[in-house]
Amino acid sequence: MKVIILAAGQGTRLRPLTDHCPKCMVEVNGKSIIERQLDTMHTCGIEDKDITIIAGYRNDVLKEKFKDTEIQFVVNESYETTNMVCSLMCARKLMEKESDILISYGDIIYSKEVLEKILQSQDDMGVIVDDGWYEYWSARCENPLDDAETLMFDENDYLTEIGQKTTDLNKVQSQYIGLMRFKNAGLQAVLDLSAEAKKRSENGKALWRTERTYAKMYMTDLLQGLIDENYKLKAVHIQRGWFEIDDCDDLKVVESQLR
Repeated sequence: MKVIILAAGQGTRLRPLTDHCPKCMVEVNGKSIIERQLDTMHTCGIEDKDITIIAGYRNDVLKEKFKDTEIQFVVNESYETTNMVCSLMCARKLMEKESDILISYGDIIYSKEVLEKILQSQDDMGVIVDDGWYEYWSARCENPLDDAETLMFDENDYLTEIGQKTTDLNKVQSQYIGLMRFKNAGLQAVLDLSAEAKKRSENGKALWRTERTYAKMYMTDLLQGLIDENYKLKAVHIQRGWFEIDDCDDLKVVESQLR
């Protein structure tokens, strides 16, 4: 299994902490987000030689930090004008050679138990979802539905909807965290659908359930596209054990709960 960490973003909502380093290098109680991720991966037996970081903003700082490791770097030179899917596809050549890829956002921290859940998944497409999200979102914002997005699954735990804005709490059965795994036919589907999305945008055609173009496509847009094309995405359930650091308020919440 190979690992791709998406860490190209600028982290503008974390300024001034990101004035001179990428978002993933922001420290949480003295240790950076990316170091905490890597520590967890190492604990689960993942080696540096199998890890690729998609960098962008201040990639020089990130590369310097890990210059003495076997971690690979791919740079999204268009990080200022593109989003997650474009960053992921910067590693397309790597993905085409492999049959098993774990994808992690670069701004999340998760426990060994959370990572083990996705490592144990047997499905070709597995997406970690947090069933205990509501309490966490309540600590992050006054009204959780201002920020939370839809996530629904069927009786067999296959996703039916993800990443849409809603005011209906019943449509948020769980919450996406940014940690997923694609194997074999599932990985090929990701590559094929990304290529289809790019083609549609170049031809002025709409994507699946978003007005965004390929360049600005979120990972949840890609996942929803896979769902709408009848691929089976397994919801891999957790009950907390992770944090997202999106802005300075998030950082305060994490630092109060994590040591």
